[in-house]
Amino acid sequence: MRWYHSLSLRLLLLFWVLLFTVASSGYVLALWFSKPIEPEPVPAAVQASLAPLLSDVETFRSLTPGRLLAGDYRVAASLAPSGQERLQLDRGLAMNHRTILMRQLEAERPEQFPLGNRMLLGPFEQQDYRILLTRPITPGEREEQVLTEKQTQRVQTLALMVGSLGIAILLGAWLVMPLRRLTLAMREIAKGSEKLDLKRLPKRNDELGELARALETTAHDLAVSRDAQRRLLSDVSHELRSPLARMQVALMLSHDNDNHEEQENHMAQLGRDLERLSTIIERILSLSRLENGLVKLQREKVDTRALVEVLSKDLRYVDATEGSRLHIDTDSDWPVTESDPELLRLVIENLVRNALQYTDDRIEISCQTSANDYTMVIRDHGSGVPEDQLSQLFTPFYRADPSRNHKAGVGLGMALSLRAAAVLGGTVTARNHPDGGLEVSVNLPLTGA
Repeated sequence: MRWYHSLSLRLLLLFWVLLFTVASSGYVLALWFSKPIEPEPVPAAVQASLAPLLSDVETFRSLTPGRLLAGDYRVAASLAPSGQERLQLDRGLAMNHRTILMRQLEAERPEQFPLGNRMLLGPFEQQDYRILLTRPITPGEREEQVLTEKQTQRVQTLALMVGSLGIAILLGAWLVMPLRRLTLAMREIAKGSEKLDLKRLPKRNDELGELARALETTAHDLAVSRDAQRRLLSDVSHELRSPLARMQVALMLSHDNDNHEEQENHMAQLGRDLERLSTIIERILSLSRLENGLVKLQREKVDTRALVEVLSKDLRYVDATEGSRLHIDTDSDWPVTESDPELLRLVIENLVRNALQYTDDRIEISCQTSANDYTMVIRDHGSGVPEDQLSQLFTPFYRADPSRNHKAGVGLGMALSLRAAAVLGGTVTARNHPDGGLEVSVNLPLTGA
């Protein structure tokens, strides 16, 4: 994710922009609504009191900035005709109010204008000479300034409140509403919904978009898991129901029949169904342990050829005919590997038994070894599997056309081999051999990962 897609950085930028906007709007509104200070005509009484002091031309020309004229009146600036040292300004006022002094010297009539804690008056003119005077602000004028400042502060406070409300609304629309939508989506997941109403959230490129996409994936995975559990329960119930029903019938017939030979047949059937039930339960438990990671590997040196030969002997002991159909390629490169012997035997035995159940032809097992791994191949010479069913062979309880294979098992052997190989760090794949029959390959690492 690029940096500008980060929600944290975008929020930081958003806060900065909003604070800058609020501050700027407060300043602009304060300037807009606050009463501007405008120059006012000098009162006639003031002009009359100053007239005697400013009527003498020579005295008028001698007035320089900073000079005390009379009472609290002091010269602030003077402007002489051209050709002489024209402009003189009071240094204290010129530092902060030079522009105002220059502008006031050009006024057409005497005006008064507040400058901080003093009042500027002028210009007063005699024969092209102009001067500006200052005096202290009166208490009444100071009170008016305070009222103006309070009005400005109220306007700024109002602007900040309005801006804060705008921020709250914007954040509510941009951040709080998506969080509310995500909360509703979590409740939909809790109710078992697979399709979430997330609007446009999954299309966002920030953290909220990632969370929305993760919720969509979670909802789908949970729905698939629930469906798989329902199918598993249904399949287990179906597989257990048939042998239990036959056992019940066999037990009833054995009690109702006095013929010793028929009783033995019924008891034999009862034994076969008990064995089938035991196999189903054992494989279901094995599959559950593998899927939940409850299997702990016990790695040791394993001679793969010796393991396959022991398996072949065990099959012959149980059923000589079935065992004789398994042929081991002794010319193959059978490695000595570091693995869990019981789990490795589980992988091979289930694949071999599956092949023996679905065909009456020869079963071949061979091995190829490379630098880092080895591949055992179990091939039968039967009719193979339709291409559209190859991907389903490792699904629990799936059986490829059991009606045509009377010895078909419960559909757990291939699934068990796949899970066990995955625990060992390997893979299991199946394909139809070009010369006919099904070929299942088990690829495993030579050393434990």
